Amino acid sequence: MWGELMNRLKLLMRWHSTLFILLFIQFFLPASAPGQNFDSLTAVARGHGVIADEFEERKFTGALAVLRQDGTMLITLYSDLQLQAQGTWSPSDSSPVEILLKITGGELSGNATGTGKLLLSEDRKSIRELTIKGRSFAGREIAITFVAASESSLIEHVNLVSGGP
Repeated sequence: MWGELMNRLKLLMRWHSTLFILLFIQFFLPASAPGQNFDSLTAVARGHGVIADEFEERKFTGALAVLRQDGTMLITLYSDLQLQAQGTWSPSDSSPVEILLKITGGELSGNATGTGKLLLSEDRKSIRELTIKGRSFAGREIAITFVAASESSLIEHVNLVSGGP
């Protein structure tokens, strides 16, 4: 019983440590001003998400998007495990905070392909929403949805961590 409790506490501590590091890194990465095009971006958020296929549904509580200058991307979803999807990205013509995603592989229910959208906050520093629809190489349909917790709660957390007001 103690061993199981200690294992759960260790997993919880790893999650909080990972989120703290990601938020800390975010302050030191160059950010583009709203309205400008950007070449690369790292955005993170805590919230509520679901990965669903025809057999199961998994919940997750955090998402990290790394959009690289060469047009490739890596999406990491956090729960008691870390799941990743990789592919390519492009800015949307309809909105400066909308990113179009093309999934070409990853660990989500095995390797997967699909498309999705990533909505960023107005300052492009955090994720507001993420949706992906795809298919595993085994042929199962996969749907991923994520909605971030309120941006104000994320900003308050960042201010506490960074020593700001």
